[in-house]
Amino acid sequence: MKKIFMYMFALVATLSFMASCDDWTDTEIKNPTDLTHTNKSDAYYKQLREYKKSDHEVAFGWFGNWVGSGLSLENTLAGLPDSVDFVSIWGNWHSLSVDRKADLKYVQEVKGTRALLCFIVANVGDQLTPAGADRTEFWGEGDEAIRKYANAICDTIDKYNYDGFDWDFEPNYGSPGNIASNEEAHDVFVKEMSKRIGPKSGTGRLFVIDGEPQSLNSNLGRYFDYFIVQAYGSYGYSDLDNRLSNTIRNFQNATEEADKLSPEETAKKYIVTENFENWAKAGGVSHTTRDGRTVPSLIGMAEWKPIINGKAVRKGGMGTYHMEYEYNVSGYNVSYPYLRKGIQIQNPSVK
Repeated sequence: MKKIFMYMFALVATLSFMASCDDWTDTEIKNPTDLTHTNKSDAYYKQLREYKKSDHEVAFGWFGNWVGSGLSLENTLAGLPDSVDFVSIWGNWHSLSVDRKADLKYVQEVKGTRALLCFIVANVGDQLTPAGADRTEFWGEGDEAIRKYANAICDTIDKYNYDGFDWDFEPNYGSPGNIASNEEAHDVFVKEMSKRIGPKSGTGRLFVIDGEPQSLNSNLGRYFDYFIVQAYGSYGYSDLDNRLSNTIRNFQNATEEADKLSPEETAKKYIVTENFENWAKAGGVSHTTRDGRTVPSLIGMAEWKPIINGKAVRKGGMGTYHMEYEYNVSGYNVSYPYLRKGIQIQNPSVK
């Protein structure tokens, strides 16, 4: 009986660690330039990787201006807060230099951070059609062209060892096309992609959609790990609540009962993000919480708990666009101060 008790105690302690996290700033190097020297132990990184495998609200961002090296780590994945769960590479995702390859490998293997290929998919062939080639001649037509293109995206993921794909889906905000604007094409594209990435694939590679999940074919919600919403300039919880309600409504309209997502399931996949290309230095815009406080919008997003049938439920997480713009913020002696605070709010450290 004593052995059983000791085992249960150890299990509870382990789960308590995994359910929340230190924001990893106590031992975080403030502005490191040399990753071969660190004050962190192997045990620390092992715990960090285990934390990222646990079920929790995630920290995310679109990372741009990626170089992979430099006098500081501002333009490296290694310079991100340790507890960032995954990033989408925004631009500069191809033709990886030796430095970018090494940077990617380091955060994947040591920190357990995942990095996704990301670009707008509006039409068959976007981003991957060879220069000078005729799209129809190269890809073909109809469903087979869509399938060929989907596999080309997955081949690109394999080529660069990314951890999945972030489909930037904005058919009503400047990026319509023969895939993005056609629900039958959504079905073909998503199901072909899902043979190799996403929750249906069994590969562990992520398939996420950002932009307008509320406009996606309603039958496809279960094919994605996360719905990432560009809640830029969000003024408060009523804005976040309304955005989520639209997405819940969409996936409740699936044709088959088995394809419908419950409101709680949609909320758990729902990541809200702020535009740090514009507002990194202030942590976002003025944002009103449910209890009437005014906070920077990223902090409000971290605190936000969706209300479903009168009960607070878990969201997917929060994040930022052009997260690297927050590396240096006047008045703070640590990089990414607002993102670090958001991580701590979502997953308070165990002391």
